[in-house]
Amino acid sequence: MCLKYIGGVPPKNALVGSTLKLKCLKENMLTLLASPTPQQLVAHYKAYILGLIGGVLMPDKSGNKVHLMYLPLLANLVRTGRYS
Repeated sequence: MCLKYIGGVPPKNALVGSTLKLKCLKENMLTLLASPTPQQLVAHYKAYILGLIGGVLMPDKSGNKVHLMYLPLLANLVRTGRYS
């Protein structure tokens, strides 16, 4: 599911049930190369937005995980046309 929506697979210890640890998201999926491809940019944007959802907009009780149910909401991010 993570590979499909944000272009990367987190380590197994980062997944707790249906949630992803925000620390892992920051450390592994929010790194960006100096000259990224368009696909890498889209994956970076999606991971960043997922981090905002889990950390600021709709945090869980622990405050350090984001539920994976929000991933499908990022599927059509390319259709916004805000970046190319």
